[in-house]
Order: sequence, then structure tokens, then C-alpha cells
Amino acid sequence: MNGATTSDLVLLVPELILVGMALALILVARRIRRGPAAVVGTVLAALAAALVSVWFLPNGATTGFGGMIALDGYSQFFKVLIAATLAMAALLSVRTTDGEQVPRAEYHALLLLAATGMMLAASALDLLTLYLALELMTLCSYVLVGATVENPMSNEAAIKYFLLASFASALLLYGISLTYGVTGSTDFAAITSALSEQGVSANPLLLVAVGLVTAGLAFKIAAVPFHSWAPDAYQGATAPVAAFLAAASKAAGLAALGRVVQVAFGSAAQVLSVLLAALAALSIVVGSITVLAQTNMKRLLAYSSITHAGYALLGLLAGTPEGTSATMTYVFFYVFMTLGAFGVVIALGKRGETLDGYRGLAAQRPGTAALMLLFLLSLTGIPPTAGFWAKFVVIGSAVRAGYTELAVLAVACSVVSAFIYMRVVVLMYMREPQAPAPARFPVAVSAVLALAALVTLIGGIAPGRFVVWAVPP
Repeated sequence: MNGATTSDLVLLVPELILVGMALALILVARRIRRGPAAVVGTVLAALAAALVSVWFLPNGATTGFGGMIALDGYSQFFKVLIAATLAMAALLSVRTTDGEQVPRAEYHALLLLAATGMMLAASALDLLTLYLALELMTLCSYVLVGATVENPMSNEAAIKYFLLASFASALLLYGISLTYGVTGSTDFAAITSALSEQGVSANPLLLVAVGLVTAGLAFKIAAVPFHSWAPDAYQGATAPVAAFLAAASKAAGLAALGRVVQVAFGSAAQVLSVLLAALAALSIVVGSITVLAQTNMKRLLAYSSITHAGYALLGLLAGTPEGTSATMTYVFFYVFMTLGAFGVVIALGKRGETLDGYRGLAAQRPGTAALMLLFLLSLTGIPPTAGFWAKFVVIGSAVRAGYTELAVLAVACSVVSAFIYMRVVVLMYMREPQAPAPARFPVAVSAVLALAALVTLIGGIAPGRFVVWAVPP
């Protein structure tokens, strides 16, 4: 590949905006220990990246850097979604960076760099590009999880996350090397061509390569059995970091997996369908059952995110553009209802991290209780919320692909997981408060809650306004 041209660099303008703001924050870190400068800078960079992704980049699908980076409707969808998640995570961090003594500038720089890796992962058309993008995301995530160095639980979570993620990265890299050894390329189009000519069944190494790449990407979305890092990481990290990991990293992982399934390994659809069906079934069942025993709200939402990873995988089973579009729709609504639920946890402070902290919340803060009720109903999949429509489209795609039994299992597990969500509702509305009324929430946190609630409601009543943007690769 020759050196990058100006047209190539234009494709990376959103990522360059985020990197530029991260470097600027690091350079002036000592001057912004106080005040909202880092938050404002991060939010403005995220908004600028989203606007550039939509309006200022070339229209239509195009590639750059020798076909290693794509700009199409698929990448634009996830870039805007990741940018929105970044902005909301930055706003949710207002209270945390003050209360937990987290370095403000460095913290937001890591958020920006992690989001950069996520955007690159959504655009990658080469396995090596995808690997580097995911590693940038993961390396920043290690540090974010362990940002509260004085908290032993945070340190333990970061170490566990690092060890397990290193193992998953090794699996992914080995899968990439096997793919290159068999097909002679790491380019998605070349891999597809080679697989069509050779056939997956003709070479056992291809089966191993597909399995290893899928396993490495399954770790990024915390799908069972590659999920054990998520509960500890979410509990040990600050609540805004947990929210960012639950929403943005899952969106990036599913974006990468969707393009790999649809573009790179499309010729191995039968093998991938078996793998994805197993991952989806295990994630839905294990997540739905394990969540019943949780008393910590962040761990509860962690196991909830594992379950939702299984639901999102239902759309990828068929290996069709329609299925991928269903997964994109699910991811979009999942991000907002998850950020909303975490937003309530953050607004309540330490009280919000345990289930008992929600006792009598409706009597003390009826508006906050109503918002939490909305997000829990959406996570359960009860109409008229966005969560209902999200589950409807992915389960429908699974049925059309012939996975009726898996669809029935998904519906049954939705009923099981509803028990724990309704348990929180009972505590809020049917129990007497045992803690003082929560203090007034920061304006930034209130803004995130309002936006998340708006998308969750509109997504349930008029989902077509958002679904139209779900363009498969």
C-alpha cells in the first residue's frame, strides 16, 4: 500500500477530531484540574465527530488506505452512535471526577481514545486494522476500570480484565494468523473470495480460524462463555465507566462482528450460524438466570448486558442484510436504555449501587423512580418501549432464519429476567424508604436521563424514525 492520501485522511476526520481533543486535554491537564473544561471539550469533540460523520464526509460507500477502512452507511451509523455514547458518558462523569478524585483531563482523554478505537473497529475492512482498533479500545478500558487507584476493588477488576482480555486478544490474533495462512490475506473481500473457492469444509484450519476470530470478538461483547470479566469490571469501575463499557464497547464489538459475519466470513455462513446460535443461547440463558442472584445494581446491569448481547446475536444468525439491520436496531435502543439505567444509578450516588438503596424512591423522588421504571420496562421488553421493538425485530429475524426454538427460548428467558427488574420496581413503589432523600442531581446527569428517556419512548411508539438509519454493510 502506498502512503496515505488526502482523500484517505478525510475518511478519518471523526477519529482525528477525537484524538486531537485527547492530546489537547493531556497537554493542558494541569490547568483543568477544576471546572467543566474537560467535560465540555469531550462533548464538543463527540458532537463534531458525529456531525462530520453524517454531513461532511463523501456521500455513498467508499474505501481508503488500500481498502482497509470503509465509509458507508454501516460505519456512519455506529460512528454517530459511539459519539453519542461518548458525549453522554462524559456528562455522566461530572460527579464522579469530583467525588472519586479521578484525574479529570486524563480520564476524558482515555474516553476519547477508547471511542476512537471503537469508531475504527466499525470501519475496518481488514482483520489487522480491526485488531489494532479493538486493542486501542481495550487498552484504554483497562486504565478506565482501574482509574480509582485507592479502591482495591477497582484495582482487582482492572487486573482481571487485563488478564482475560489479553487471552482473548491472543485468540483473535491467532485466528487472524490462521486466516492469513489459509487465504493469503487479511482483507475481508479477499478472505471471502478465498473461502468461496476453497470451501470451509475442505480445510479444517479454516474452521479453527473462524472459531478463534469469533471467540475473540465474543469477548468484546461479553457473550457467554467469554463474559466473566464483565460483572467484576462493572462493579469495580466507577458507574460512568461501567455505563460506557456496557454501551459503547458492546456497540463496537457488535459492529465489528456484524461486518466480519456479513463481509469477511459470509461464505462460512453455516459454521458461523452454529457458533452464533450457541453464543446467543448461552448468553441469554446464563445471563437471565445469574442476574436473579444479584444485589449490587452494577453487577445486575452487567449480567443484563450479557443477556442483551445474546439477544443482539439473534439478528446475525441468518447472515443476511436484514438480520444485520435488526441487530443494529437492537444495539441502538440498547445503548440508550442502558445509559439511562446507569444514569439513575449515578444520580443516586452510592445509594444507587445496591438494590436496597431503591427502597421508597418513588415517595422521595417520583420523577427519578418513573425514569428507572421506564428503563427497566424497556430492558425487559415491555411495550410501548424501545426495548420491546428491539427484541421484536431480532427475534423475528431468528424465526425467519429457521431458529424457532431459539426464539422461543429468548421469549421464555425474557419472562425470567423480568423478575429481577420487577423486584427493583417493587422496592421503589411498595417499600418504605430507609435512606435520606437523594440530593439534587447535576444538570448534566439530568440532561442524559432526559435524552435516554426520550429515545426509549419514541423508539417504542415510532421506531421507524430510528430504524431507517440501520443500513447493513
